[in-house]
Parts: sequence; structure tokens; C-alpha cells
Amino acid sequence: MFGIGLNTLVKIGFRVSDHIIKQQEIERSRTASEKARLQAEASREKAIEENNRYRRTQLEDQIARDSVAVECPNCGASGNRIRRNSTGFCQFCGTAIQISATGSIHIANQFEKERALAAEENRQRNGAYQ
Repeated sequence: MFGIGLNTLVKIGFRVSDHIIKQQEIERSRTASEKARLQAEASREKAIEENNRYRRTQLEDQIARDSVAVECPNCGASGNRIRRNSTGFCQFCGTAIQISATGSIHIANQFEKERALAAEENRQRNGAYQ
């Protein structure tokens, strides 16, 4: 007939089966490796997010400790919180308000206002509020 004996066909069948089994093991290994990589990446992203949240909370706590409630000397609005020894802005009328280290307040001059605006832009650009 074909010149191939039954034993040869059986050996070829076993080799093909072995090859298929090895390929399946390789695929399972790749799948497990990919799953582990994705889990590690998700864990890393979660840790970064938690660290950022912790840093934001620490910054917010520090700002709350260092800030005081201020009534705007221009419009009288009372919902403003500004850090001591800095210049902030009335959230209602936009007036630049400077607070000394002792807590006394006054309307900031043009130089102080520009410096506060530049500092605010820098914080926003560097993600201090994110």
C-alpha cells in the first residue's frame, strides 16, 4: 500500500499529540503570565492612586491648618479661606486679599496680586490640585 506500517502511524500520532499538548501548555503559560502581568499593573496603578489620594489629603489637611476664614474687605463675603502669610482671592468678587502670618488682612497691592496669580497658575500646571 503506502509503505507506512501501523507502528509508524502510531508513533506519528503520539508525536502529534505530544506537540499539541506542549502547545496547549505554552498557551496556558502565556495566558497565566499575561494575567499576572495585568494584575500587577492594576495593583501598581491602585497603589499610585492611593498614594496620590493620601498626598492630596495631607495637602488639604495642611492647607486647612494654615488657612483662616476671611471676610472680604471689598464685598463682605464670608466664605473665603486663605492661608496665613499668603495672598488669596475672594471667591465671590475676585479681590486679592493678603493675610499676614498673624492673621491680619488687607487688600493686596498689584505686585502681590500678580505674584499670587502666578503661584496659582504654577500649582495648577504642576497638578497640585489633582
